[in-house]
Amino acid sequence: MSILLDQLKQQLNIIIDGDLVDSGVAELVLISLFTDSRASQSDELPDGSSDLRGWPGDTYSATPWGGKLWLLKREKLTSDVKNLAVKYAENAFAWMLSDDGNGIMAKAVSVAGSIPRINTLALTISITKPDNRTMTVSVSQRWDAQLGGLQNAV
Repeated sequence: MSILLDQLKQQLNIIIDGDLVDSGVAELVLISLFTDSRASQSDELPDGSSDLRGWPGDTYSATPWGGKLWLLKREKLTSDVKNLAVKYAENAFAWMLSDDGNGIMAKAVSVAGSIPRINTLALTISITKPDNRTMTVSVSQRWDAQLGGLQNAV
């Protein structure tokens, strides 16, 4: 499955492949990656405000949802920013590896980042379920700090 979102020519490309495409896992991946998790007090906020954001449902959940990609919204794309995006994505999927009493969602999750073209950030997320079925989600977008980086398109 391939999705192309073109909001103001930012072109967010999402390619989903593997055994789990129709299992609901793809939706959970996109929610985990693109839902804003609450910033820590030590995080530098992109707009200089005091709004730590976050999903309101986390108030009632032991495991917070979402990721911190939104914190990179105004950053220039460098290898350090790419590495931070990978770290934020890995953290967004940590819940899949935790047993919530119903078993684990995945036995392995890996995230790789690259800058395949100038001003383009790509993240490749590979998920292996406990039964060894796999799914790969590739997300890439033209990165423009002035337009809001990766997070602005979703």
